[in-house]
Amino acid sequence: MAADIPGFYFDQEKKKYFKIQANHVAPPGSQYSKESVKRKRKDKEKHEKRVQIKQREARETVHKADFLHHPLLGAYREIGSHLRATARLDQQAHVYASQLRRKKLHQFEPFPKDYSIRHVLRNPRSGILIASGHHGGSSSASICFPDSDEEQWTYDRTMERMLFKDNFRLSSISLSHTGYLLATMDSGPEGDSYLATRMLPDPDEAGDYRWPNFFAHPIRINTTSSMWCSAACPTGNKALFAIGTSDGLHTLEGFGSHWTLSQKPFSGELSADSPNFRRHGNSSHASVNAVEWLSSDVIASGLRNSTIFLHDLRSGGSAARLKHPHSVSKIRKVDEYRMVVGGYNSLQMYDIRFAPDPDGKGKKPKPKDWRHSSTRPYLTFPDYSPDVIPDFDVSTELSLVASASDDRKIQLFSLQTGTAVASPLSKYRYSDPITCVCFESSEGQLNRHGPQTPSLLVCAKATVDQWIW
Repeated sequence: MAADIPGFYFDQEKKKYFKIQANHVAPPGSQYSKESVKRKRKDKEKHEKRVQIKQREARETVHKADFLHHPLLGAYREIGSHLRATARLDQQAHVYASQLRRKKLHQFEPFPKDYSIRHVLRNPRSGILIASGHHGGSSSASICFPDSDEEQWTYDRTMERMLFKDNFRLSSISLSHTGYLLATMDSGPEGDSYLATRMLPDPDEAGDYRWPNFFAHPIRINTTSSMWCSAACPTGNKALFAIGTSDGLHTLEGFGSHWTLSQKPFSGELSADSPNFRRHGNSSHASVNAVEWLSSDVIASGLRNSTIFLHDLRSGGSAARLKHPHSVSKIRKVDEYRMVVGGYNSLQMYDIRFAPDPDGKGKKPKPKDWRHSSTRPYLTFPDYSPDVIPDFDVSTELSLVASASDDRKIQLFSLQTGTAVASPLSKYRYSDPITCVCFESSEGQLNRHGPQTPSLLVCAKATVDQWIW
């Protein structure tokens, strides 16, 4: 192997050294400019990595003997491959959870001093880590660019950038697959609220991140409602967000500087025009605390009064479908029909195909009343013990639910049985309260620098940990 000489590139085909030329000096199409050499070296690294992976797969793959496939032997039944699909998923969840290991991903610069992260996201396409938090009456949102020259994304404080800081309460952040970030801000100095959208950059061919000139600042949309939550639609050509407010459900759609905010109607007594509609301060009887997309057309909204209603964008209609035991704090989709719903000291899964209203349509939900009756759940999680501000997330890929507990640990539950799943993650105790948990999927991974297996992001104070196989 030829030795590396600073300032020179060894061409394997020509068996010669060539001087690396600066980009502005090299003629067009030069094979030995600094940019061309960098691209060649990256291509070589990719090729070598693919070869190593194929060799490793060939070396470690276990192939069943041919006689095991013979129908007369019935070997499938003996080795347990005839397990039901649900039992197999539950078994896989236990195996994966048992191998989770902690990796400190990044610690954000505290600003102000006692800054605490409340929300965290990572763009699976660009690797940009997004965090928002608050201290007192001030909130801020920051991003950290990854070092894409490494084999896997790594982060340090020199790559942090603050998106904005304001004297508002940042209630939620959502990231669209189109690259737009939405932040919902309320409880401002004058009780006002606003929405802020901004396009995040993607890396170019050289691995550099450049902000578009026309997005130098977030687009700001002022509103009168208090903002509680938001969620991005997973498909579509434009960015589309569902937003839960003190005045019901809204959607925000657009691109660039062109955005449309529209309110979605309630049904029956939830409508603001109904005589039963009640408002208390900056909140109402129909305050939406949680939103989630069950599909690209159907939005599930959880209300403060425990009701969960569905809105269909195609017809423009909505219908109250479920009643949770407590005020709804968060909803996470399992599939188009099932969802996991969290509230004060309650975590349950519902199937909207089998969910009759126990109170009938004429009775108002009263979650604080002992006589309040709720919808019978599809599955319960009896060992759920949330923190003061409950947070959880669902991984359909792993068939697991992760929840921040009141003893500063992470609880894992099976999506198939609802029982607790043992893991090193569940035994680790954080020194600060856990404020956010977020699953990352490996399905359709768009960047080779990203995690190649499912992982879980956990936030405590200003630190983001990654739990991964």
